Amino acid sequence: MANHIFISLGALVLAWLVSANGTVLAAGYESQVKFVVSPSPALMDDRVTINVTGLPPGRCVTIRARSRDQGGHWWRSSAIFAARQDGSIDLSAQAPIAGAYAGVDAMGLFWSMEADPSAPPVPAFFTVVDWFKPIVTELEAVSSSRVLGTAQVVRRFAAAGVRAEPFTSDGVVGILYSPGDNRKHRGVILLGGSEGGFPTPQGAMLASRGFVTLALAYFGTHGLPAAMQRIPIEYFGKAIHGMQALPGVESGGVTILGSSRGAEAALLVASVYPEINGVIGVSSSHVLWEGATASQMPGGPAWTWRGTVLPYVRFHIGAGFAARYLWSSVFRRPLSLNPMFVDSLSLAHSDAVEIAVERIHGPVLLASGSDDKKWPSASMSARAMDRLRRNHHAYADEHVLYEGAGHWLPSAYEPATGLRGRLGEEIGGTPQASARVQSQWWPKMLRFLASIPSPGGTP
Repeated sequence: MANHIFISLGALVLAWLVSANGTVLAAGYESQVKFVVSPSPALMDDRVTINVTGLPPGRCVTIRARSRDQGGHWWRSSAIFAARQDGSIDLSAQAPIAGAYAGVDAMGLFWSMEADPSAPPVPAFFTVVDWFKPIVTELEAVSSSRVLGTAQVVRRFAAAGVRAEPFTSDGVVGILYSPGDNRKHRGVILLGGSEGGFPTPQGAMLASRGFVTLALAYFGTHGLPAAMQRIPIEYFGKAIHGMQALPGVESGGVTILGSSRGAEAALLVASVYPEINGVIGVSSSHVLWEGATASQMPGGPAWTWRGTVLPYVRFHIGAGFAARYLWSSVFRRPLSLNPMFVDSLSLAHSDAVEIAVERIHGPVLLASGSDDKKWPSASMSARAMDRLRRNHHAYADEHVLYEGAGHWLPSAYEPATGLRGRLGEEIGGTPQASARVQSQWWPKMLRFLASIPSPGGTP
């Protein structure tokens, strides 16, 4: 995959001119060069400031970064900066002359990392398995092929004291993440999408920000249904009531957060259970969709309520999509499922398949990317908002559309340049758009969670 490098002839000429006043560094200069990193250690959703001091004024210096993911692969990035007159470089205030990203971006070296192609197989995304292990990024300041200074940035998904323990209550299966300070906190239920199992890593991240979070599995693990087929909505009700009974959870409502098919589930569950005091949906839907088998084939009804199958949009596989599927299979190219979902929606004429979002007893916050190749989350989220407005929903609802972003809206500052071509299905989005999402969506979501009124009536 070609590097995302923004180098122009003018930038290279500028770099040569800036460095012309100091082509040779005095011996021992390295002892003066220092990295100042804050915060240190940091959380994965912290914006980290990196300053380098003690450099020759005006000198061009390359800042290199590398991290090793938990699959053993190295990810690297670099950018060239001109030292200011005081001999410093501030990555949060200066744009690189050339390098892996463009513009002023404190986290540019983190999101622009690419996997080292010399160590196959090259992963599609930065691999994390244990959310309690630190992610270490090594930094170097280099000039004239000499390393002037080094530093390490240690970041974690889970803050010190955060606990994770199995949650089993009345057949409910999940992982409970707690801040670990023996105080009462608001409760959040976290739902993943069509991948099944336990959603990650937001459980540890939310607990680090003061929320007791249940990462709830609803199929694909531990004795639950093998696939998204005939999932009883009552299962989620048991999870809600189980959380409300926990001594570490504030009395009152529980907020629910879901992504993709999990966002569909979140809106549906909240429309049924008044105990839900707010909904966050990432890449969401406004309708109920057909389920899927374990091999990701059309699987009939996905949801039931009181033993009755809920109406749903059936997957329609037309000739055009079938041809694209065959082409993708033969040439091993990722397939966009978006056209199949759009075609299926055009054939669904019953209002019964729409989620009754107006019944939700709290505010709704939806986020989507304009380049979602998985399914049309932008238009579906807009339809959900339209239904809320038409029915005079008495809460501050909002849909945030991120231009150029895809199905994946990252919450942590991780490499966003993964080889999407290695995926079986297209997700859409550019690394630059994903980086904008990283800096905007998670803070907005945390503010939304904090704004939901507590049982006493105040945030």
